[in-house]
Amino acid sequence: GMKHILVNNQSARLRPNAVEPSKLPGQLLLTIRTFFYATLLLASIACASAFQGPDTSKAYHVSFQASLDPSSGHAHVSMTLDQSSQLVRSIEFIMPDERYLNIRTSFSTVDTIGDRVTWRPEQNGGVLNFDFIIDHRRSNGLADARITDTWALLKLDKLFPRATARTVKGAYANTTLLLTAPEGWRIETPYGEIAGQEVSISDPHRQFDKPLGWLLAGELAVRRENWSGRHISVASPLGTNLHANDILAFLRWTLPALVDVFPNFPQRLLIVSAAKDMWRGGLSGVGSLYLHSDRPLISGNRTSPMLHELFHVASRMHGSTGADWIIEGLAEYYSLTLLLRSGGISEFRYDEAFATLAQWSAKTQCSATNRSQGKQTARSAIIMRSLDEEIRAATHNRASLDTLVQELVKLDQPVSNAAFRDAAKKLIGGSARSLTGCP
Repeated sequence: GMKHILVNNQSARLRPNAVEPSKLPGQLLLTIRTFFYATLLLASIACASAFQGPDTSKAYHVSFQASLDPSSGHAHVSMTLDQSSQLVRSIEFIMPDERYLNIRTSFSTVDTIGDRVTWRPEQNGGVLNFDFIIDHRRSNGLADARITDTWALLKLDKLFPRATARTVKGAYANTTLLLTAPEGWRIETPYGEIAGQEVSISDPHRQFDKPLGWLLAGELAVRRENWSGRHISVASPLGTNLHANDILAFLRWTLPALVDVFPNFPQRLLIVSAAKDMWRGGLSGVGSLYLHSDRPLISGNRTSPMLHELFHVASRMHGSTGADWIIEGLAEYYSLTLLLRSGGISEFRYDEAFATLAQWSAKTQCSATNRSQGKQTARSAIIMRSLDEEIRAATHNRASLDTLVQELVKLDQPVSNAAFRDAAKKLIGGSARSLTGCP
């Protein structure tokens, strides 16, 4: 609210040559008073408007719910929309046939063309139901989603498919999430441990909020840590033999360096793992990441799979067509650089690691790709180091690759090859020699 300040006029002293208000001409005094009260009225109106907040008549509520069912291998999913008027005209989902079954609704229209499902709810809303097949294997035959009799691991991004809503201008969603599982199961998400509890979902990066990130449920071993106001959870199925305390110790010494580059690092971080026939790598998600229990925190070549995935979590950067070499190269570069900055490795070991990457990728060209892996990512990391040195030299250390990355993060859109080149050119004051031969 407004603060009122009382001035004791009797103790106030007029400046020399000042005219007392009582001696001012009547018309002038009236004009001053009128101006003063008009200004005060306008300020009050502006202040009241600032505190009114969003137009609640434009709000609608979306409830995402899912029940994990080991007996069928499915999650039984519903999405409930409540609205006082037809703020939401339609919602289009990407739902491939191989994982989304029995799509149905009552008192609404659902149209399916290929893997695109369009839901047109009634004026006051409605409910969309479907079943989701949890188990999923990558091209190498290893699973990146799995449900067993004692645990389930999957991404909320897949459980609740990608969606685009057509709404009345200015309409906004209040979104909640409710997950249930067999009795005795815990459910860990980037929103906290939420078995049977309804939680609010808010994502400033999206107009239509929906649950995102990794989900691990079942009979779990969980370790938690609070660091500088951030809540970190490390979870795995019982018997996985994940060294959770080692992970928490690793994060305590490396996260400060990461947060220096990305001050908006999530307030909650969930790290999940599993063994058996799960994919033996790392995969990032919103506010969360998956890392197989066999993966080291620091590899033999001194790159860090954990810091590589944490770069993705922190930056939320994605490449547009042909630009994945940029995103993966940055992640690999920072997996080494953050170790150096945090004191995890010496400069000698840092240089040695890049020499190893250079030798391994010597015959690899910098080229456009939608999926950068192995030698191409190694070559990209070397390019990023050269670009950092070039920016520092051109700006006399007033800017670095950190600066470039922070500017791209602010744009909050997929990074293209052209946008990356332009951002580098702006800092250097000319074309970047480091990017010669790159798309």
